[in-house]
Amino acid sequence: MLTIQRAEMADAPAITKIKTEAFHKEINTYLGRNGGPPGYDDVASEEALIRDRIAYKILLDGEIIGAFFLLAFEPGKMRFEDFVITPEKQEKGYGYQTLQLVQDSYPNVRAWYLSTPVFSLGNQHLYEKFSYREIGRHGDEIEYCKVN
Repeated sequence: MLTIQRAEMADAPAITKIKTEAFHKEINTYLGRNGGPPGYDDVASEEALIRDRIAYKILLDGEIIGAFFLLAFEPGKMRFEDFVITPEKQEKGYGYQTLQLVQDSYPNVRAWYLSTPVFSLGNQHLYEKFSYREIGRHGDEIEYCKVN
């Protein structure tokens, strides 16, 4: 069963490993190199996110398979960031299920925002399937919004 739970400091190494693997797969697939956003492969950076943000781990039958964090920036508005699922669990519907669990956990949020790189076709497909709509582009990023 897929669940989400608030991440704890003890989860930082496992989440960092998943982020590193997931971002390397994504960047390598589309750009032919490894990489990710600043701090993606640093446990201390993940610890800061867990401490300073609304950080979650994604669990499948009790095993961490992914993570994300949220930023509330106005009443009723939330930003969804750093959404990753370990490569071996991708393309199995867990991303869609996670988005549903997050939305169900925050019924008072009326507008959800996120962004993804322009080259991340799989991410774009997932977000659009979940009714996110493109609202702009900034450099190499596509900004999406979903209004409930």
